[in-house]
Amino acid sequence: MTTPRDRFLRVLQAAFLLFGAAALMAAQEHHMPGMEPTPGPQARQPARPSPPSNPDPMAMMEDMEPMDHWMTMVHAYAFLSVNRQGGPSGDREFESENHFMLVSARRWAGGKLSFLGTFTLEPATIPPRGSAELFQRGETYHGVLLVDRQHPHDLFVQLAASWEKALSSRWKLRLYAAPVGEPALGPVAYPHRLSASENPTAPLSHHNQDSTHIAADVATLGVTAGIFALEGSAFHGREPDENRWNIDQGRIDSYSGRLAVRPLPELFVQVSSGHLEHPEAIEAGNQTRTTASASYQRGDPSGFIAATLAVGENRTAEGPEWGNLFEWTWKFAGKNFLYGRLESVDRDAYELVHKRQRPEGVPPDRVSVQAATLGFTRGFSWLAEAETGLGADVTFYRFPPRFDSVYGSRPISLHGFLRIRFGSHGSGMSAHPH
Repeated sequence: MTTPRDRFLRVLQAAFLLFGAAALMAAQEHHMPGMEPTPGPQARQPARPSPPSNPDPMAMMEDMEPMDHWMTMVHAYAFLSVNRQGGPSGDREFESENHFMLVSARRWAGGKLSFLGTFTLEPATIPPRGSAELFQRGETYHGVLLVDRQHPHDLFVQLAASWEKALSSRWKLRLYAAPVGEPALGPVAYPHRLSASENPTAPLSHHNQDSTHIAADVATLGVTAGIFALEGSAFHGREPDENRWNIDQGRIDSYSGRLAVRPLPELFVQVSSGHLEHPEAIEAGNQTRTTASASYQRGDPSGFIAATLAVGENRTAEGPEWGNLFEWTWKFAGKNFLYGRLESVDRDAYELVHKRQRPEGVPPDRVSVQAATLGFTRGFSWLAEAETGLGADVTFYRFPPRFDSVYGSRPISLHGFLRIRFGSHGSGMSAHPH
């Protein structure tokens, strides 16, 4: 039986391993002959700041200017968190949410060839049954639907190759292939959104909007024309299984499309839809997922403001299921971060009460749940090669009174955490690549 002390030591060991690898790779990169830092958005646009962020890995590939030799960028982050979820359905845990990203690019065949690896040690730093999170649902543990739990990500979050070529001053072609990767569906995944960069918790609407950011056998074709981009993807629709250490594979059976526009440098808007073939391991049937989102990011000399508004609908034979959010992060006075998230999601009453999948023969009973999170992080200069900070947040909920016996009348959830980020080149404003 794993004791709290064992889990604490396991989280710390994994965190040290993660950041030791990031620091070593960053140091090696800085000493490679002929390697010069890749101009980021802040170099091309001096008026824009370069706030630390959880960068979109796809944007990292886009930002790297191709050269005749390989150029590499490294980025890593982790939250070492104390998680207390309130009410009878809550729990208390010590855990770590973390990601490590490595991107290499060079000129090839008249365009730019990029390789991307995104990894996490969450299979070791988050309990196998998931991180406690009231009203969250999705994926399984021991064949039972996870309710009030957020599953850990797989070790291999993304293994991908991308090739893009400018066809003219206005048009650009992009090809993307990944054994594990992100199809053209949904907004930038929450682990990489600047608006969510200080929040260690997955959105309750994650499985309505961006859960396909870890999909198997992805192939994408995209065309960019000025401020517009159109993409189409084919991929395997089943979500990852309970083995978090392997690479899931399957036949290509699902597809999606996304139209994006950037009317202003600070504003990115996308609409997307996809057919998901039997995405849930224990839920019969297919899904049609439709999403729309708008992300705004703007900086000043002392910080930045980033906000995302996103809506998502999963439509099945039983009808629509909605998940909507508004989230933001405001960095001010150099080292202060104020962040928050407002959400409204649909949930099944049987699942909330019984903590398992609704059996056949029981009619669906959809209810609406709202959550509001407010948090603050204070940055500190504790490590020369990393950005560190101490933070905390609180979440309040609104739900039908008939669930008071399950969740309590007014449950409150709390997080306290140490946040660490590494980056070999520093990071610019996180942005969607397309």
